[in-house]
Amino acid sequence: MINKGRQVEIDIAKGLAIIYMVLVHTTEYFFDGSNSLAESIIEFLGSPPGAPIFMFALGIGIVYSRNNTWQQLAKRGGQMLVLSYVYNFLVYSLPHIILFFTAKDSSRLGTAISELLNVDILQFAALTFLTFAIIKKFNWNMKKIVAYGVVVSLAGELISKYLTLPEEGFGYAIDLFIGVNDTSYFPYCSWIIFPLAGYIFGTALSNCSNKKAFYGKLALIGFPIYGIMMVVAFYLSIDFGQLDNKYQIPYYHMGLYGNLCMLAFGFGYLALCYVASCILPESVKTYFKQLSSNITKMYVIQYVVIIYTYEFIAAEESTLNLPLTLIASLVFFIIVKKLASIKVPQLAIKPRALARESVR
Repeated sequence: MINKGRQVEIDIAKGLAIIYMVLVHTTEYFFDGSNSLAESIIEFLGSPPGAPIFMFALGIGIVYSRNNTWQQLAKRGGQMLVLSYVYNFLVYSLPHIILFFTAKDSSRLGTAISELLNVDILQFAALTFLTFAIIKKFNWNMKKIVAYGVVVSLAGELISKYLTLPEEGFGYAIDLFIGVNDTSYFPYCSWIIFPLAGYIFGTALSNCSNKKAFYGKLALIGFPIYGIMMVVAFYLSIDFGQLDNKYQIPYYHMGLYGNLCMLAFGFGYLALCYVASCILPESVKTYFKQLSSNITKMYVIQYVVIIYTYEFIAAEESTLNLPLTLIASLVFFIIVKKLASIKVPQLAIKPRALARESVR
């Protein structure tokens, strides 16, 4: 590597992504919808510069990680896939099971099952690590990685468009790869292109000797291409969530056109983050570095805090106006950041040493 170490612009992009995610999720659960313009702006912030950047950065992280052998990636992917469903149960299903017993609401049981099987970002991340394990194992070059991403995206789009797939039973397994149900938020075929592109980007960045020129070129191609593609999308009614400014199911189940449009935005956006990294004071950059380091924990914790508050304190009522929603988002963010920064104490003595001491 020529360009080693932490990349401040990536830390800024990831830090902003988690801020946007807490904001958009708070809005989706608690906002009363009284200001449609504000809602559209918030949904936008949680979408093009949110999840796609998050996943793009995942690919970059694999380039810069010291634990990126195919065996390590395969192990991490397998473990994460199992833990992602444990997380689904504890965060999404358990509140409905509790209400099934306490409120005697029989409909909650079916909801709990569907929530257990939903496809969120953790399931997708697990499949992404397994994908990179294959890439590392067979030493794919960049052309193969690009071809794979394009083919998978197109295949998923065509299958979902022209084939009738089961929604129940086996349909929940298909949801991991192709968005059949609305609870498939990050199906593999719709999103894998982002970490693959991030990996290619990260490889180029790690070998970059002039970051100013590197990001200057990205700025020149990123936002102009994004603007042109958005105009074409509106003219031809190509919907990947932007047509109604809601960034919901068409966004989560986007095809190749949406992928490329979001990538173009991401290139321009990262160029802006690089500019920010050059002018922000060190204290602010350090803050974003801390956010970036805890981004996975913060993503996991924010849903726990938001969903349990919504289910058991707000009683599933979205009644906050815009100012109160923004305040609630800030409070949630502070709580989540604090919880994510708590370090779990570890044993000072290794288990084997402890076992030997107990024998003595």
